Amino acid sequence: MMIQTQRNIFHIMASENANWFIYYFKRIPFLGKILPDSIYGNITLKKRVAVLAAIAGIFGKIFGKAFFAGLSMVAPVFFMEKSPSLRYAAFLHIFLMISLIGSLLTSFVFEADRNRYICIRLMHMNPKTYIVSTLLFDVLTDVLYMLPVLLLVSVLLGGTLRQGLLLTALVPGLNLFGEIFHLYFYSKRKVMLCKKAAFEIAIGVLCLAAAYVPPIFHRPLALGGILFSPACILAGFALLAAGVIYVIKFNEYHEITAQTLKSANFMIDKSRIIGEARFSDVAMREKEFTREELNSNRYAGKKGFAYLNAIFFERHKRILVRPILFRLCIVAVIFAACVIASFFLPDFLEPLSSPAKILPVFVFLMYLASIGERVCKAMFYNCDISLLRYSFYRDKKAVLSNFKVRLFRVAGLNFIVAFAISAAVVGLALIYHLNWSMGDSLFFVLTIFLLSLFFSVHHLFLYYVFQPYTTELGMKNPFYSIINTVVYLLSYLCLQIKSAPSYFTMLVLISTILYIVTALILVRKYAWKTFRVK
Repeated sequence: MMIQTQRNIFHIMASENANWFIYYFKRIPFLGKILPDSIYGNITLKKRVAVLAAIAGIFGKIFGKAFFAGLSMVAPVFFMEKSPSLRYAAFLHIFLMISLIGSLLTSFVFEADRNRYICIRLMHMNPKTYIVSTLLFDVLTDVLYMLPVLLLVSVLLGGTLRQGLLLTALVPGLNLFGEIFHLYFYSKRKVMLCKKAAFEIAIGVLCLAAAYVPPIFHRPLALGGILFSPACILAGFALLAAGVIYVIKFNEYHEITAQTLKSANFMIDKSRIIGEARFSDVAMREKEFTREELNSNRYAGKKGFAYLNAIFFERHKRILVRPILFRLCIVAVIFAACVIASFFLPDFLEPLSSPAKILPVFVFLMYLASIGERVCKAMFYNCDISLLRYSFYRDKKAVLSNFKVRLFRVAGLNFIVAFAISAAVVGLALIYHLNWSMGDSLFFVLTIFLLSLFFSVHHLFLYYVFQPYTTELGMKNPFYSIINTVVYLLSYLCLQIKSAPSYFTMLVLISTILYIVTALILVRKYAWKTFRVK
């Protein structure tokens, strides 16, 4: 019966996921027109899409397990233990503490996701059959996801494939340990511990302390001889068997679902809530404006969109200037820290000996320093979402005029930070008589200001050509995210360059200029067509 239930759940979720994929694929410019609306009724194709999605989900979960293990277990081990012979012992300690104590943090049974709501509330599946079948399916498939991860980690840290296999055998029992604990406590006290913040915080602190404090002091528990002993493996299987029996015999699933799957919780427009949260840092209310800011006569000498944007930037200067001031404070603190550190570490400023050495770092830093994306969010939420409904605002001349005014404004704000960074770095070079010529200083300052202009144009270009935001405050255009992610990754990769080649600086400058020119051409050609409210 449970196998049949799991099969039915798969078909329901597969159909929903296929519809979701088709819906968003059809909204990709140009490519979306390939699929006709009748595709929603093509059951055969939707099954194939569902299979592909399931396969992708398997690889995604394996990657997720690998990422979690690498971040929470492998990386700390390499950081804490310099001796290769002790690394595997530290890993076993962290693995057991996170798996055992960490299993108490959450409970699958008390979760309230959309899939469960659809199957139990809308499709009227039996709560016990649904929860038990999905719980056991997740516990058992988790073994398959963890197997390649634990095999690889064991070999990487000095263990063996056999030890990795034995560790994997303990995973399902450890996972069910937390479920048994939460179900037993609920049966006795009618309290969902996993919903209590105090309990979650206490267990989280306990888990972190138990997992990482002993290895930090090079005192991990000697678990190698215990975890891989026949007695421990048998205990793991016994815990698994006890967990399966307890979960099957537990009879209060109807009561649990009645509390966790309340219809009101699923009728809320979560996308709207997420959208509001996304723009909460740039939202302005009329009561926050001063009388002086509301006085539009101050800009009576301006006309057209210069007048509109003058009022906009004046009334929103607090949410735009605040991040600038924050960045200036960071620059000042770092400058002071460098000066102080130089008294104790004479070679501390050696990386500043040549502008070419530090330029890759500043490519990424200027990406972080730009407030272009924040300004675009503020413009959409507090201005464009309303004005884009009018045809005059979408006119080609109006769009380009508006873009020009805003580009000067955004670049001007970013140039303030660029000036501070340039002054701080060149100032250090002059104070400590580093080997910087006048040409080096001018070249560095020019590069910083050009990078600042690049990211100003970048964010406005994406906003006007791909306009990602919708009236529901969501993000709709996938190309916006793709291009933004690519630029971020390229900037981050520059941070990883330890020794830049001699031509790197010129490559950055040429790429920056080409991008700016290309972006401005695309804005001029397409912005008046694509800058729309969606």
